[in-house]
Amino acid sequence: MEMKKYNQILIKNNNKKQVYQLIEDIPGISRTQIADQMKVSKTTVSALVDELMQEGYVVDEGASVSNRQGRKPNSLTVNSRDNVVIVLNWHKDSLEIGLVDSAMNITMCREYDMRNKADALAELGACFESFQESQCVGVKVMGVCVIVPGMIDERHDKIISVVLPAGEQGSYRISRLREMIKGYPLAILNDTACFAYAENAFGNLESKNYIYININDGVGAALLHGGVLLGGASGMSTQFGHVSVDRNGYPCMCGNRGCLENQIGELALPRLFEEFGLENRKIAGEKLLFKDLVALVKAGDAKAEALMAAMAEDLAYALCNAASLFHPEAVIIGGIGRKLGDTFLAMLKEKMGQMGFRQFVSDVDTEYTTLGEASVVRGAAKYYINQYFRFNDMDGSQLFCG
Repeated sequence: MEMKKYNQILIKNNNKKQVYQLIEDIPGISRTQIADQMKVSKTTVSALVDELMQEGYVVDEGASVSNRQGRKPNSLTVNSRDNVVIVLNWHKDSLEIGLVDSAMNITMCREYDMRNKADALAELGACFESFQESQCVGVKVMGVCVIVPGMIDERHDKIISVVLPAGEQGSYRISRLREMIKGYPLAILNDTACFAYAENAFGNLESKNYIYININDGVGAALLHGGVLLGGASGMSTQFGHVSVDRNGYPCMCGNRGCLENQIGELALPRLFEEFGLENRKIAGEKLLFKDLVALVKAGDAKAEALMAAMAEDLAYALCNAASLFHPEAVIIGGIGRKLGDTFLAMLKEKMGQMGFRQFVSDVDTEYTTLGEASVVRGAAKYYINQYFRFNDMDGSQLFCG
């Protein structure tokens, strides 16, 4: 009897979450439309909508515009005025904290300086507390997300990043981060995974099977199949930047040789300039950027063109191998790698057409993302709501990793 009651509660809660997600994804949807999509009775839907309204998550906006004869159906939307997710986007030298309302709009964002902080986690906690106290008055915080440029290793209680300032021998303790963010459910998510999920939720992709490549100082990747992140959002399921494209190549700190990120990452440019005989005109301490390479290519520098072609070939080699393993329908390139521009993309497509398992590679549409950098914040909030948020069993001590 108890098991039957438990199953009934579970089914009801799952249906309630599904109703909410439909209202979130399709603003203005009616109860009848929800019932049709879920294949349940309108009575069931109405009861769940009433609960969501009483709890302050959904708003009935009254009769909608419709071509139907007779009584017009009422439009439903999420209550974005009163419900928010706090998202902390942690970078090497800065921290962005944003409010994302339940309609997935970024309503405000503040940036904090994280340079030369003796205790980065304590500083992050202090910034969060200040933001929460000043910006979250009169709203319900559904949860908090922390986006990190690294792997979230829950098993060993570590956030492993080569981007963040060195801490605790190159890693940060998940448990200590949980101590810094008090009072709310917390999700710790990998940055590339959040970018990739944003493509699924907010991009103009027709495919739900794709690889998202995040090219920055290094290279990250996330794979989605049927709109689901393979391995979740921890960054532990793949290390695409450490795929070897030259087994006798430059040694990497990971222990491998010829890693992709050491061949196409922005941090590799000084070494690559030297290898290809290009002059680095940056002053000491000034970073060499992708846009510097692009400028030389546009000026007709043959050595710069050769370097860009080599980078395109190395990425093509890695992507063609990935295509043979996963058969994606699209490859989306994001991060500052987009600044390599149309010439690089054309080179990449040409190289991909010359290698790999032709049947699979020919199915792949390779393009730059059309979303901006802020999509990572929306992607994190959307992933948290879809994967972790529940209406009946959330508390301020919960922790979700990836």
